[in-house]
Amino acid sequence: MPYVPSTQHIDRICNVIEGRTVRPGADGKRLASSYRRSLEQYHLDPGAAAGPRVLTVPELRDVQHREETFLRASGQCLSRLHEMVREADYCVMLTDAQGVTIDYRVDRDRRHDFKRAGLYLGSCWSESEEGTCGVASVLLDAEPITVHRTDHFRAAFTTLTCSASPIFGLHGELLGVLDASAVRSPDERESQRLVNHIVRQSALLIEDAYFLNAATDCWVLLAHRNRHYVEAQPEILIAIDACGNAIAANRRARECVPALTRLPRHVTELFDVPAERLFDAKASRGLVSLRLNDTGSTLYARVRPPPVARMPKRPAPPPRGAAASPATPAPPSAMSESDALERNRIVAALGDAKWRAEQAAQALGMSRATLYRRIAKLGILPPHKC
Repeated sequence: MPYVPSTQHIDRICNVIEGRTVRPGADGKRLASSYRRSLEQYHLDPGAAAGPRVLTVPELRDVQHREETFLRASGQCLSRLHEMVREADYCVMLTDAQGVTIDYRVDRDRRHDFKRAGLYLGSCWSESEEGTCGVASVLLDAEPITVHRTDHFRAAFTTLTCSASPIFGLHGELLGVLDASAVRSPDERESQRLVNHIVRQSALLIEDAYFLNAATDCWVLLAHRNRHYVEAQPEILIAIDACGNAIAANRRARECVPALTRLPRHVTELFDVPAERLFDAKASRGLVSLRLNDTGSTLYARVRPPPVARMPKRPAPPPRGAAASPATPAPPSAMSESDALERNRIVAALGDAKWRAEQAAQALGMSRATLYRRIAKLGILPPHKC
């Protein structure tokens, strides 16, 4: 592939680092900082023409195995994004949180050209190895960016244009980067504005798909500010544990419900609605109106129960005058002795932790997901008031 003459590119990089050339805006500052790190901290050569490091097949297979859930959630969105940008001669890449390309989409007849440019499965795009590029910038700053042609630190990539956006997990952790790259693109930077926007929206869709897959063991509110979009296009996702605590929320939810910036929070702290209503089987089949406690605005939601809790069974009322706790109904008659002992142990731990699932799971020496599965299996009903 053709390169910008090394001396010209090196001079440009040095001018930016030394402040003789200043590009305005936040992206300009990000690029200048990245150039300095690439040169002074990682000792990379801006004139280098070699492509990126590419993992071996066994190495890539190991990485993909670790990211199986992420890959499963992103596959359909990756294909849709490629369909939108393929006519402009773009490929689409998905990397993990270390910058390793774990999935991609490219037209078959253009695969060789993209591979020569380093846009291929297993290619590694960390700043310490490749300097300033779209994926590396997002990994460091967790903000979308377009790195256009000569914005790249290394001469090997100065014909590429990369628009990249972060993808976050349930608790705000960085899962990876979505990137749309072109081997040849128009000289004008403004030509990338639409692609950048599409990549950002696609990253949000992948986040939501991952959220719904990862929150299988939770009750999930799927909400929108407009009641007509709740079924087709919910923008707000909130995962709720077995005792009514909101334990995770997607980006849009945290923007619309300020109280979600600190989790866990019981649903009654967030919404003017009894927790029992959200756990009601009828509510899960219809629309729920939720008034926010902190702003007074209204959201419309449907509730997705965990598969094992789609028809929750409540205990029979105790005899008149007898005391009973809603959190500890009698175990099913078919329960084995070992299950009954396990059930009592979990109920005791939940009680000690005031029905905070995370603390109870730690005390029991198990993951929170495992605790949820056992709560469902053993018929433990939440009190809805922690």
